Amino acid sequence: MAGERILVIDDSSELRSLLETILPFGGYQTASAGTAQEGLEKVSQLRPDLILVDLELPDTNGLKLLEELKHRQLAIPTVMMTGYGSEGVASRALHAGALGYLVKPFTTEEVLSSVEKALGVGHLQRENARLAFLVDSYAHHFKAISAIGQALVSGIELDAFLQRLVEAALYVTRGDGCSLLISDAPSGGLHLAATAGKGAPEDALVEPERADPRLQPVLKEGTAVRLRASRDARIWLQTGIQVKAVIQVPLVAGDRIAGLLSVSRREKDVPFGSHDEEMLGILASYAVLALQRGRSA
Repeated sequence: MAGERILVIDDSSELRSLLETILPFGGYQTASAGTAQEGLEKVSQLRPDLILVDLELPDTNGLKLLEELKHRQLAIPTVMMTGYGSEGVASRALHAGALGYLVKPFTTEEVLSSVEKALGVGHLQRENARLAFLVDSYAHHFKAISAIGQALVSGIELDAFLQRLVEAALYVTRGDGCSLLISDAPSGGLHLAATAGKGAPEDALVEPERADPRLQPVLKEGTAVRLRASRDARIWLQTGIQVKAVIQVPLVAGDRIAGLLSVSRREKDVPFGSHDEEMLGILASYAVLALQRGRSA
């Protein structure tokens, strides 16, 4: 790993200068601070990838700085630096959350080795936290999808079901606007069957031709499309709304395209992902089943 930013917090200008000389040999960028307060300010400004902090500082100590980082919910890997004979205190730092410690005086190899190990452990911790978050989120998403399936089986009225479906689409994708558009045979356009969130269109009947050409495969080829606008640009939807990001999946009923399910973000250009496409695909299938049931009723 290289290119990470290391923040050195130590009241010794000589030690800070030494570490700022050593760390670039490992490919790291450096920043430094002489007090805990200055260090916390630079943490907020720079969001470093790792912190090297002295056990004893003019305004506090390294253990209290670790506590403050935890209080601020800043999960930044930290290595404690301590003088010879203070190893017992350093072990307390490990229990407090530090990922390693260096005993002064230390060699270049010891510094680079400690930094590499701490960054590696920190990366694994962040990845584990990310995966745990995804598992929890996906569990909630599948629970919401399951609830839609149960509503369909229960025989809920069609309009009410479709409204629940678009609201579920917003929930599982974290979008801010959703529309369910159904093909309107007499007009050749699309009929707005349900909508939720921001940017609800005023007209119930919309024309797909006015949409961004990149959205055409949804209705013409029956394939999902995910778009993200370039900087200072917008994407035109079939409803005449302009957005920064959109995902649309087709409603496939046998050999024809019965419509589409569209979720968008109007202000944030955060792209939609494959999980969003998978969840919307399931909801689109439920919509098709509900429409078929409604026609046969």
